[in-house]
Amino acid sequence: TYMLEFGNLYIRFFKDKGQITEANKTITGITNANPGVVTATSHGYTDGDFVIISGVAGMTEVNGVTYKVAGKTTNTFQLNDVDGNAVNTSTSGPYSTYTSGGVANKIYQITTSYTTAQLPDLKFAQSADVLYITHNSHEVSKLSRTGHTSWTLSEVDFAETGPYLSANTTATTLTPASSGVATGVNITAFAIVGINGG
Repeated sequence: TYMLEFGNLYIRFFKDKGQITEANKTITGITNANPGVVTATSHGYTDGDFVIISGVAGMTEVNGVTYKVAGKTTNTFQLNDVDGNAVNTSTSGPYSTYTSGGVANKIYQITTSYTTAQLPDLKFAQSADVLYITHNSHEVSKLSRTGHTSWTLSEVDFAETGPYLSANTTATTLTPASSGVATGVNITAFAIVGINGG
């Protein structure tokens, strides 16, 4: 069983009382600076990603906290709070000095087109690992899970078969022979194209 967190233009996922995150990225240093800078070789993060730090020795104040990545380079990134403000990890912050260890985990999320204002009006129907989502301002969407960190959101492609065939695709006009309501009134078709297959 999963719990889904819908936010402004994203969905995040929870299972077994924990937030789903991506693989560990080993931390080898955090500066006492404003903003604090984390060293994690080849972390692969992008500015704006959200990460949770844990297992740090020394600067234990950062453990269990969610941060927003900023100023990223190949091997480093700056710590911002979730609102995008720089986090001052200097000893006057007051933060302790980093000594060793720690990992960063990117919070797994997918992008949506649902804004905060639209969230209360979302409707859902589930079938196994597929969740159908509807909203008056959006096409019907299908959220599919194929793995713990493998979710996709796509528009539903309704098949055009059976009762869903296109209707009234020609400009054939039907004209009654007389005005008024009566039985046995003749109807004349402008053309037979599109009527009962011609």
